[in-house]
Amino acid sequence: MCDSARILVLYATQTFTAQEMAERIWRSLKILGFRGPVQAMDDYPISKLIHEEFALFVCATTGQGDEPDNMKKFWKFLLRKNLPSNSLIKLKYGVLGLGDSSYTKFNFVGKKLHKRLMQLGATPLLDIGLCDYQHDLGHDAVMKPWVENFYSILKRFYPDIKTDNLVNKFVPRWKVSLIRDDQTLVTSCMSKDIYYANGNVDNFLDTTLFELESNVRTTDESHFQDVRLMTFKTVNSVLNYKPGDVFNIRPRNRKEDIDELFNIFQLHDIDIKPNFRLLVEELHEDMPVPDFLHTPLTLYEIAEQYWDLRAYPTQYVFSLLALVSRDKLEKDKCRELSSPEGQEDWLNYCRRPKRTILEVLHDFHKSASELSIDILFELFSTIKPRSFSIASSCLPSSGRNVELLVAVVKYYTNLKKVRLGLCSNWLAGLNPGDKVYAWIKKGTFVFPQDKNIPNILIGPGTGLAPFRSLLQECDIQDTLNKQTMHLFFGCRYKDKDYHCRNELEMLVANGKLSLYCAFSRDQEEKIYVQHKIIEYKNDLWCLINTEKASIFLSGNAKNMPDNVREAIVEVIASGGHSTEDAKEILKNMERDGRFQTETW
Repeated sequence: MCDSARILVLYATQTFTAQEMAERIWRSLKILGFRGPVQAMDDYPISKLIHEEFALFVCATTGQGDEPDNMKKFWKFLLRKNLPSNSLIKLKYGVLGLGDSSYTKFNFVGKKLHKRLMQLGATPLLDIGLCDYQHDLGHDAVMKPWVENFYSILKRFYPDIKTDNLVNKFVPRWKVSLIRDDQTLVTSCMSKDIYYANGNVDNFLDTTLFELESNVRTTDESHFQDVRLMTFKTVNSVLNYKPGDVFNIRPRNRKEDIDELFNIFQLHDIDIKPNFRLLVEELHEDMPVPDFLHTPLTLYEIAEQYWDLRAYPTQYVFSLLALVSRDKLEKDKCRELSSPEGQEDWLNYCRRPKRTILEVLHDFHKSASELSIDILFELFSTIKPRSFSIASSCLPSSGRNVELLVAVVKYYTNLKKVRLGLCSNWLAGLNPGDKVYAWIKKGTFVFPQDKNIPNILIGPGTGLAPFRSLLQECDIQDTLNKQTMHLFFGCRYKDKDYHCRNELEMLVANGKLSLYCAFSRDQEEKIYVQHKIIEYKNDLWCLINTEKASIFLSGNAKNMPDNVREAIVEVIASGGHSTEDAKEILKNMERDGRFQTETW
């Protein structure tokens, strides 16, 4: 292939997923013989985009259809009104969007980027790819066939590229070497923190040092769900966060999982020890080494803070194992599990039972014995930051405290094996005095500035968190009253998982809050928040129609949001509208910011 064959790969990500996808595509492009960087959109000098001939954009959608933080400058530039309509006439491109269909503005960022590039004269090589996290196969369900189609179209311009051998080759991102140290691993080598923030590593300006002040269980000990109200205090700074803002933190792996990883290495006589240090060097000029890897780190630090040891392996993981395996039986099985024809088998083996990467390495132990350090960097995905809606106002503590309402994730799969949420269990295990680095990000909820506008807040379970923040703030500002603040809260039992019960009931007693509670298991017939919404539909329609109330919905994304949406449609229809007209009114409310959701 001609040396000038270049394809630019740009990504916009909030939690590293789009970056990982983009880097996978970049590796396959390297195998095909293309050159060109893979970068965050805001890191790319956008004025050079007019000179690019081929580009591939991978972008996630965050919040209420917002672009990720590392796309904001890029997007702002593209929206300039003085850009000629033929600015990008030379560019041929593809856009791959990563989204979640449980959100109304599904893949909104990818769609608007695709449209804007065409407005500026660029030519799409194929239609936008709309990946859906809710699919059984995850994002790969759309990404894999879309990328294959993108490569087949590239053959029109570069007939010599061969896509047949992509699955049989591997391109590491960096040159990774082990610095062997015979000294015994000591605690001090485990205490170093690796800093990340919003996809930008080593960004000390974005991180704040917090100390855990209290870690209190809010649910009854007999209740199956462990929920914690956690208070963090800043060590040496003052915060100015707003209701609806988000607390971001990157968790660490449990010691048991780290020990299991090194036991796998020891079991298979792999010369990788916890105290060995990693030297990471640039291998490709278009793939620089991240700042946080410039200083050699111990393998223990990497295993504790960087590799996600509880991740569920993608089909790509099995393609990597197939590359290194020397055992025919395991090699063939890995190839099958990584193939399009083996998707159902992969679903049954990995995704449905939530099998972890460590469990896979145990099952494919002969293949695991062939692992090298550069393969490990590709095999393990990175620990993603977790986001929690802040459950407090900054006013009571003068910007010193942050409170979180955290549901500790623990369940059993059909394999009868326990599964523990990485971040929630790590947080639950912290003790007062423990210190963590975290950062606060502007939330997606935009509450009305006019305190006379009613708010209808729907927050079952830990969905209460952002509304508790709002209630605290309005209470201190003396703007809280039951005519303008209407909270729908739901849980299983009034006496077991009614979070912040005393606070809420005190506000009601003082005439500061209208509270509607749904306790689903306290009676034979299950009652959920949507039933309470319908029960008070006449009052709610008056608030929506006459007083122009705004509706805010927060909570689990599984079934609740759809059920609540249907209930609100019924509320609107009770005002004399047809169901179709009611749906259109709700859609317009959403467009105008009068109906906002935050689900997970």
